[in-house]
Amino acid sequence: MPSVALHFWKYHGLGNDFVVVEGGTLMGPERAARLCDRRRGIGADGVLTILPPEEDGAAYMHIYNSDGSVAAMCGNGIRCVARHLAETRSLQGQLVVETDSGLRRCTVHRGSGGVVGAVTVDMGTARVEGEQDFDLGRETVRALRISMGNPHAVVFEVQDLGRAGTLGPAIEARVPGGVNVGFAQLEGAGLRLVVWERGAGLTEACGTGACAAAVAARVTGRLTGMGSIDVTLPGGTLSIGVDRDLSVLMKGPAERVFEGETDL
Repeated sequence: MPSVALHFWKYHGLGNDFVVVEGGTLMGPERAARLCDRRRGIGADGVLTILPPEEDGAAYMHIYNSDGSVAAMCGNGIRCVARHLAETRSLQGQLVVETDSGLRRCTVHRGSGGVVGAVTVDMGTARVEGEQDFDLGRETVRALRISMGNPHAVVFEVQDLGRAGTLGPAIEARVPGGVNVGFAQLEGAGLRLVVWERGAGLTEACGTGACAAAVAARVTGRLTGMGSIDVTLPGGTLSIGVDRDLSVLMKGPAERVFEGETDL
């Protein structure tokens, strides 16, 4: 029996791309994985389902990774959802999106002609969980564990960011339930970052990963001061503000690519 045709929108945040759908029910993980397949599906790093709010938000955001696993939070994804809600429901200024990591307040910035440009998200307060050494056989890699509502391990000691594709999955496999692994380097007054994402692999950008890396740079003294930090990822740059209490603001773009229907 064929699947019911699904209306969808394709968005990306700095190349971290998503299939966005609206509905009163949630699709299964197998269908989400098929949609994300880059050769046999639409192609995406994840599926974002906009569902009716359970509390006081504009909507609830459910997140499937490209392998069908569930994520509690997605920084680039929530900016895409905020833009979608602002444009399709004619919302102005601030709106609240509910996630499995709690309520997230989003500020939608409109440019000329009222078109949404950037979105700022109050990402809540980061939780520093301490350093952890990962024995990878030929070497030991030290990471600082940070929670942004989802788990991160931030590594500063690896100088070749091209190794993220091999070291990332090795570290992820050593954490029960997996972990997002960010490989960071200082770059002037900011950071350069490559992230191996749990459930998706290497991506062009990771919003929560950028937040975790900025927090890690602050708490370890690698970067000082209270100004925003530019975190440059393969897909572009996010502006991350970290307060003294480790509350985090993330600002970056969200782009709509196209919309359509699929029988996948």
